[in-house]
Amino acid sequence: MGNPMINKEQALLAKILDLFARKFDKNAILRGGMVLRILGSQRLTNDLDYVFVPYKSKKDILPEILNCLKSIEGATVDYTLNSKCLRVVVTADQATIQIEAKVAMDIKTSTTSTKLFSPEFNLPQRIIHVVDYSVAMANKMAAWNERRLIRDIYDIWFFIQMHIGPDIATLESRLQSPSYSRLVPRTDYFKGTTVGEFYDFLRARVALLSDKEITEAMSDYLPREETTGLGMMFRAAMTRLH
Repeated sequence: MGNPMINKEQALLAKILDLFARKFDKNAILRGGMVLRILGSQRLTNDLDYVFVPYKSKKDILPEILNCLKSIEGATVDYTLNSKCLRVVVTADQATIQIEAKVAMDIKTSTTSTKLFSPEFNLPQRIIHVVDYSVAMANKMAAWNERRLIRDIYDIWFFIQMHIGPDIATLESRLQSPSYSRLVPRTDYFKGTTVGEFYDFLRARVALLSDKEITEAMSDYLPREETTGLGMMFRAAMTRLH
């Protein structure tokens, strides 16, 4: 996007992605927005989200992650640990990014290559392990329901363009026990019981989005020229959910 700081953040993300792929291999399962970046999405992120397997406790992986990150020249590393996840903030070359780490004994995965991302930062292509695409799509839909961010709609649209549908069992489970953001009014909670009803609910909310809302919400994640016409593309894509 031509912003030097954004470029530094993206370079730091790429460096840590490469570092974790070499250090942890199949034990570090990438999830979240960076997976879409690797698949070719233009939406920027300054987070790396992982699930580490097979681990019972986040405390078990903490020393290995910190030692790995401290190998980055000039980096400062801080972390917080709570019941939900381990959050690590890394600063290097004036750029700051966040890593969110969870643990699991097992998780459904897919593999992909960083060939669309890493060469931009003079790093080699890597085969990496990511959360299964259908599971990721289901979690992204549930995340939108719980917080109503337009960037989640963008990611859902990207998955649909990749011909990826949600894992129904995962989506049903998340819809049954949502954790709504305080920014979502109770009057706008999803009150249906089926995935089909949720699709209708999602389509109805997307239909209400204006081009101005989308452009403003995505201004930190996409060049302005990339936001033009997104509303129409969102609405068209949502008709393919059934």
